[in-house]
Amino acid sequence: MKAVVLHKTGGVEGLHYETVPDPELRDDDVLVRIRACGVCYRDLLDRRGKFPFIQIPIITGHEFSGEVVKVGRNAGEWSPGDRVVNLHRNPCGFCGPCSIGDEIHCEHAHAHFGLTWPGGYAEYVAAPKTSLVRLPDSIPFTDGAVLMCTAAVALRAVKVRADVRLGEKVLITGASGGVGTMALQVAKQCGASVVAVTSSDGKKKHLEEMGADEVHVSPTGSFHKEIGGGPMGGVDVAVEIVGSATFNSSLRCLKPGGRLILVGNVTGERVELNPGIIILKALKIIGSDSCSRAELTETIRLVEAKKLRVHVSKSFPLSEAAKAQTWLEEKKSSGRTVLIPN
Repeated sequence: MKAVVLHKTGGVEGLHYETVPDPELRDDDVLVRIRACGVCYRDLLDRRGKFPFIQIPIITGHEFSGEVVKVGRNAGEWSPGDRVVNLHRNPCGFCGPCSIGDEIHCEHAHAHFGLTWPGGYAEYVAAPKTSLVRLPDSIPFTDGAVLMCTAAVALRAVKVRADVRLGEKVLITGASGGVGTMALQVAKQCGASVVAVTSSDGKKKHLEEMGADEVHVSPTGSFHKEIGGGPMGGVDVAVEIVGSATFNSSLRCLKPGGRLILVGNVTGERVELNPGIIILKALKIIGSDSCSRAELTETIRLVEAKKLRVHVSKSFPLSEAAKAQTWLEEKKSSGRTVLIPN
């Protein structure tokens, strides 16, 4: 089969579109024909070597959609023709965290797509049976491919980790990206007003159309003075998707008792932090990691009911994966970008 293999970390020159052996199917695996694969900033971090446990060479890509073509001996809950999307990992279903629905912190999950397990930049993937969730016929594969790492991640961050409530004011950085546009929609559904921050003036209209109450263009990542960086701050919640570049401005925008939900760090760089502001304003900094099966299932239901709108802005053939990552790196994308096997 054809696949994009990461042979060395660094620039896009480490990505090679090549012929590789077809996946080997174990008893607990499901062979999935990839119909679409998302391209996101996590892919860029993987490629740059920001995750020390990445196993090079590896087929990259951590979010995909497709259809089952073959099932292993112990994967009888799946059948050829089933439409599926994936979770980040393969929860065991029986350890302590799994037993209380906290599958994200499964003690036995071993498959990290694109890091320790062949990912979705390929024509086929052998996926552990517990890593898959059903995709309804009503949702196109291109939309389904990006639901896990955009909409479900956003839903967890806004509804579960931030617990956004009616009447609150929510700041979202990186608001024009895949996670950002979904976080905006989820926050609006919670009854919040949304302050969207983007680095490009050309993305302002799109954010207004998505429902943002305010849009601030900040190429430098410093926006707290115009949004409300005084002693009382301006927002109840900051959903921090960009990370180090905007972290301190987001923190300064918070009202006393406010919550900063850290979802992403697109450059992988460290943050220099003065803890005084956290102490004096009694702020909370909360991490939000991936999504559970239940959260992805709820997301699919919301998309099916047209309560969440997926925005795939551009698709590339699988052979142009390097071009797709460059497109994202140069901040040309609004919403999400996908790869389609040739």
